[in-house]
Amino acid sequence: MADEQSKPPFNKPSLIPKGYGWADLLKLEGDELEVHYRHTLEELGKKTGMLGTIFRKAQNKIQDPAKLRRLIVDLSPHANR
Repeated sequence: MADEQSKPPFNKPSLIPKGYGWADLLKLEGDELEVHYRHTLEELGKKTGMLGTIFRKAQNKIQDPAKLRRLIVDLSPHANR
């Protein structure tokens, strides 16, 4: 949702720290994606305010990196499929 809000017609600044956004996940595959996704959940959970509240104690329950990749690509309106 933060990614969509940062694009036209909204053009709002993203609350997601640089390096942890949706586009960063789309660049990765395999174990690298799984590790980065886990770190993303941890990092966002440390933030103050609503962002931290949403992600605090979040866990990755998708152990297969290929399934995680497919889910991220399927949910992305901007992905090159």
